Amino acid sequence: AVAAGFGALGFGTPPEAVRDRQAAAAVGQTRLMSKWEAAFRDRGRDVAQVLLTNDCLSDRRRYITVRDAFSALLDRGVVPIVNENDTVSVDEIMVGDNDNLAAITAALVDADLLVLLTDVAGVFTSDPRLDPDLEPIPFARSAAELRELCFEKASAESIGGMVTKLEAAERAGSYGIPTVIASGDEAGTIEAVLRGEGVGTYIAPADQPLRARQHWMAVQRGLAGGLVVDDGAVSAIRGRASLLPRGIVEVVGRFRKGDLVSVVDLRGVEQARGIVRFDDRELERIRGLHSRDFEQVLGREVGAAVMRPDRMFIIDEEKGL
Repeated sequence: AVAAGFGALGFGTPPEAVRDRQAAAAVGQTRLMSKWEAAFRDRGRDVAQVLLTNDCLSDRRRYITVRDAFSALLDRGVVPIVNENDTVSVDEIMVGDNDNLAAITAALVDADLLVLLTDVAGVFTSDPRLDPDLEPIPFARSAAELRELCFEKASAESIGGMVTKLEAAERAGSYGIPTVIASGDEAGTIEAVLRGEGVGTYIAPADQPLRARQHWMAVQRGLAGGLVVDDGAVSAIRGRASLLPRGIVEVVGRFRKGDLVSVVDLRGVEQARGIVRFDDRELERIRGLHSRDFEQVLGREVGAAVMRPDRMFIIDEEKGL
């Protein structure tokens, strides 16, 4: 949207100031939508504009509302045109890139396939622009497998924006959605992908995809707060036990009961995220304590668990989010 709108505001190049980029995005969105509308009108389809920020997805109720809106559009044959809402986005609520936005959207609509288009014919082990006879990798069991194979050389990371595309493919795969990375420069690519002609690189989904609530927790960025926990607490939650206050070393940020917060170990590595059963002020008072002391400190009877396993998403130690 910024690229489509900055010229109309008199800029020779995309502006760097946030307010100017937001203004350019506001102009650019209308231009982009007019082109999408014209293209689909010729094919007898209506389109709808859906502008997302991470803030739209961070609240469970809003997340479900967005998902329901997509369902209503698709049920009526309307094609949603999705973009990040650059006009109001700031760092704290940005998804960050269109590849990951596409993966999140694919999960929202329960897509059968995610197709990511780039300026090369798929994923390569080296730069295909330097070796015209090089063929793309046709199949991978996971995005992590491709990352290890392709990105041993730093120069490979810039080819076709593959870093974010493999991040998006890994994210989609965790939701049970396969991904194809293929060329957007060649006519008929999407049709060829849908016909199963082996175009580009096919990345298989995870064998055990996330459930709906886990997916919602996994996609969130800019969480309300965090809990720093000791090694005993890390072992407990990875063993599918509840997180208890006595394992909490520090409470970070301001949050309410029912918010989604991060659980971080003593080395600063995120281990899990989950729905808290206390607000930050209560946890500050009872952290490190045994459950028998809670009623005396808080003045009421409460349960022992800060987070329960069924309201928690455990982060894979190798793959991360």
